[in-house]
Formats: sequence, C-alpha cells, structure tokens
Amino acid sequence: MSSIQEAVKLLPPSTLFVNRRNGITTSYRMNSPQSKDLNTETSKLPLVFLHGFNGSSKSWACQFANFTDHVVIAIDAPGFGGSHLVEGGMAAIGNEIADLITSLDLGPVIIIGHSMGGMQAQIMAATRPDLCAGLVLSCTHKGYANTSGTPLGDEIMQRIQHRETLDNAGYGALRIRKMLAGDIAPDVFNFLAEVAGEIKVDGIISGGTAMHYLDTTDLLAKISAPAIIFTSEMDIVVSSTASSALGAGLPKARQIQLAGVGHAPYCEDAPQFNMVLSNFLESI
Repeated sequence: MSSIQEAVKLLPPSTLFVNRRNGITTSYRMNSPQSKDLNTETSKLPLVFLHGFNGSSKSWACQFANFTDHVVIAIDAPGFGGSHLVEGGMAAIGNEIADLITSLDLGPVIIIGHSMGGMQAQIMAATRPDLCAGLVLSCTHKGYANTSGTPLGDEIMQRIQHRETLDNAGYGALRIRKMLAGDIAPDVFNFLAEVAGEIKVDGIISGGTAMHYLDTTDLLAKISAPAIIFTSEMDIVVSSTASSALGAGLPKARQIQLAGVGHAPYCEDAPQFNMVLSNFLESI
C-alpha cells in the first residue's frame, strides 16, 4: 500500500458547520492532537487548508498524516463536499470560512491555500488579519479580473459539459490529465482523479464564477501576516506571469519554487511540500 493510500485511510470524517448567521452549511475535516493542551502558550498554531478547483478537503490527506502535532482543518469550498453554495463571490466565501474558524475558538491560524483556495486565503488574510497568523499561497494568483457581467469562459463551460456527461471516473481522470504534465505516479494520479471525480456541477459554477471576477490587487497591501508563495517547476495551470504578479503584490513574502512537481505539489511530492511548509511554520 502506498503512502497516499495509507494517508487516505487515516483521513478524519467530514463534520458539518451550520452558520447561525445565515443557515449556510460548510463541511470540513478536523484532526486535533490529543496529547497536548491546546490552550498553552507552547501549543502549535492550527493549520487551515483550502483546496483547489479540482480538489476537496480530501486533497490534504498527506498533510493530515504529516502534521499530527497541529490542529489540522481542511474546508470544503461552496458546492464541494457537503458545503452549501454561497452567493456573493470570493468575499462571501471568505466570510463563511472566517465564521467557521471563529466557531472553533482556536484563535489565529495558519491559512494554507492552493490554487482556488489560495485566492480564498488572500481574501481571508486581507479582511480578517485577527484570524491569520501566517499565510501560505500555493500555485495560485490574483484571480482572472473579469468585469461584472462578463460571461464565464469556454474552459469553465467545457468543465460543466464534461461533468454533466461523464461518469465520476471519466471526469476525474480527464481533469487530472489537464492539470498535470509528464509522467504521473499511478497512486498520485488515482488519488487526485478520485477526488476530482466527486466534484459537482454546482461546485464548478461557484468556484469558476468566484475566480472569474476576482482581482485581489487592491487587497494584497492589507495583508500583514508573514507569508510565503509556493510555485511549482512544472505547473501548467498557473503561468509564471500570474505568479510573478502575485509576488509583486506581496513584496515581503518569501517565494519558493518546488522542484519536479506540477499543479498538485501537496500530493505529487508530499514530503517536499510538507518540509517547506514546516520550515515556514518554524520561522513564524
């Protein structure tokens, strides 16, 4: 059995948070270390993981397995997992994430966002600095910055068509072939394809629309938490131009290129991803 398969077996089950403010349900996974008093000054900061457009809270199986001395939380974006849809774009999604984190009463957290989740993380860090003790942005950018009313692009419409016509296995495999280039280890491919195969049309529309209109340019200057930007050497999804623009907006953020991986470094080379993340955590 591969390390990924072993990690998946240890994933905590989903929990549902119902927001009393608006009745919206958000699903998440949480695994707390049992041997520590989490209220002491020596406790390690909780880690909150936000997944990408082809992912879900399951995507972070290798991080749950590694960061066992932290509280680890992975949140399903609206329309993914058991999370309800949220109206109002990425800002409203950020509010739901903030309400969930606040409800858990864990204090400030480290927010780790990948791709679409990295855009949510930028919103969180800028608008709720009281909740963000550190920010990790993985393979992400500032959003597509389309003006209000601009129709969704062909790529999103094609995703919707494929999701409506393909079974889970076919859709998942297609999405991962479009996300990663080169030789992909079978266990990595199968895991990512299984996760992507569970995505629903509602999630595609919600996430695609939020990214379509988002532009975090004016928000980046409001981010005060220590930050690091991960790029991947073989990323075929986020261009170097988009990564550079994000870095220019966060000039104090450290920038690390992960070697030999594409758009899913948290899974393609989990030891490398986890090591770089651990080094960042130790520097805060």
